[in-house]
Amino acid sequence: MTGVDVPDTNLPARDASPEGSARSGVPGEPGVPGLLPLVISAPFGNYIQPKGATPTLGTFTLHRRPGRLWRIIKTVRYRRGQRAWVNKIGLRNPGIDWLADRVTRGRCDVFDKIVSIHGFDDEQWTGLLERIGRIRPMAVELNMSCPNVGEIGWPVELFSRAVEVGRPGEPVGAGNPGAGVSVIVKLPPVNYEQMVEQAVAAGIRAFHCCNTLPVPAGGMSGQPLKPKSLACIRELRGKSFGKGLTIIGGGGIYEVGDIDDYAEAGASHVALGTKTMNPVYLLSHRGLRPFIERARQRFGGQRDA
Repeated sequence: MTGVDVPDTNLPARDASPEGSARSGVPGEPGVPGLLPLVISAPFGNYIQPKGATPTLGTFTLHRRPGRLWRIIKTVRYRRGQRAWVNKIGLRNPGIDWLADRVTRGRCDVFDKIVSIHGFDDEQWTGLLERIGRIRPMAVELNMSCPNVGEIGWPVELFSRAVEVGRPGEPVGAGNPGAGVSVIVKLPPVNYEQMVEQAVAAGIRAFHCCNTLPVPAGGMSGQPLKPKSLACIRELRGKSFGKGLTIIGGGGIYEVGDIDDYAEAGASHVALGTKTMNPVYLLSHRGLRPFIERARQRFGGQRDA
């Protein structure tokens, strides 16, 4: 996997009816239309797209960032004692225009997928959101906190601009005519309070808790992230606006029972990341079925036809 290789798809238009969307297990939570109870996080959603789960494509930057395979070989390490993976890949990807071109040419549908993006400055965020407005995925995830690309920062108007781009309207070129694009903010596991307040003030009501833990060797995912993510979810639910949030919880989900912990903390969906870091899932999704079924049981949703 030397780059982001999104499988070709030719799927029917998104069903905007309630039957086509997942139901939330949290009273009062509006939901992200079409979002299923279980999400496959980026970058794994580029390659692993089991039926009954929502894949996340990306993370895409405005410009191509080559060298993914080399960074994987050089930096990805498993720490068995901690049940954790550490990497310093640094968002290596072919760039958002690569995806936009595939959507335009009918090589990839994004109506049922999340597209994750990260900008390094105001101009890049603007360019990324312009492309999102053109291809109109089900949702855009603002990846705010990759620890491998420097300090966390964002333009003042980022969240309001993302909401504006996501309003229903006719896309330019290709995409879903008239479809809205939900906005999800993927939070860091620490120092996220100001980010949340600004996003909510701009009208965003969907969050992903949380991104990898910053450590000297890069970003750490797996078991050590779980308590941080659970604490973040509880804190968000405890806010005055907490009952109205869509919260995707992820980090350290290795066993089916981990989904219960996220449900009890207040998540409305769960995300698998490093659990899918196994080449067997490129060949068969059978091992993921129990996770998909448990997520349906805890959060609701339609069964496969």
